[in-house]
Amino acid sequence: MRAGLLSNAEVINRLNKSFVCTSIIIDDVKKRAESGDELAKQLVAQWEYPLEMIFLTSACGLVSKLNSYKDFPGVHPDVVAPPKKQHMTRNDERSQVDDFLKHLARNFGAE
Repeated sequence: MRAGLLSNAEVINRLNKSFVCTSIIIDDVKKRAESGDELAKQLVAQWEYPLEMIFLTSACGLVSKLNSYKDFPGVHPDVVAPPKKQHMTRNDERSQVDDFLKHLARNFGAE
């Protein structure tokens, strides 16, 4: 994701203009959830292997999410897929960038 979608200038620009972006390792989120952190509990409940992009409101309510395996088929085969699954091949010419930007426009409006 970092070498492809998240290194695209248009994606970076949209994220920087519209969102506060952060990342956290799921093991750390689980520890925080076990300690009673309500946001961490929400994130654990929404997380799916291997990578989730979770979009929240300022009140920490879920708006939408994207999964690196389910929502971006056709990624490079070296990218991790869930256990006992393989990446799907893509039969059309849609790009991951277009899919991502359409998702943002659908859920958060046009830039």
